[in-house]
Amino acid sequence: MFDVPRPASSVAERGDYIQPNLGHGLRIWWAFYWRTVLSSMAVAAGVDYLMLRRFSHGPATVFISTYGAYLLYYLAAFFMIAYILRKNFRRFRIVLLSNRGGEGATPLPRTLQRTARVWWAFSWRAVIYRIIAAVAVMFPLGWTMGFISALLPGPVASALINLVVQMVLDAVVGMFVIYSNILDEAISDFQVTLSPRTASTSSLAAAAVPEG
Repeated sequence: MFDVPRPASSVAERGDYIQPNLGHGLRIWWAFYWRTVLSSMAVAAGVDYLMLRRFSHGPATVFISTYGAYLLYYLAAFFMIAYILRKNFRRFRIVLLSNRGGEGATPLPRTLQRTARVWWAFSWRAVIYRIIAAVAVMFPLGWTMGFISALLPGPVASALINLVVQMVLDAVVGMFVIYSNILDEAISDFQVTLSPRTASTSSLAAAAVPEG
């Protein structure tokens, strides 16, 4: 379903350019997702502990308890995106090409500004798709929660189901955004592409120049 042909760019499908497929997307997503979830949960636990000690059950604590997990998730996502942009995967790596991958494109350094642009491209789409996904599952989730509450009464079961559903939604949305809206896409004045792990800068630049 996800392995659909993408429009041909000026970065030819030869040499040191790799056409992203679902396998690449899954590897990048997994490297990003589990680190983001674990780091954001660890920070959230620490923040909750400090907030409860200092503010007890005041408005600040209510706000953090309600929205803090989402804020910390996308904050952690920035650092994890910076990590995967620099990570050498087993058979490939992520490269940022100038000129949106057009004629004369050359690899660019992963600066803080470019990292922030990739993070923003990921974050705003993930938020919108997350809202749409939450609305889509609202009715079946409500029915399921009612059924589970009848079998396992108590707040613990409901909280656990909500946590699992939220993690699944975040995982699916994150995978979709990374594969469909980040890989092989132009962001600002550069393009996010894949190349073999051993590709040299000069050979990648040469592959970016169209024939003729």
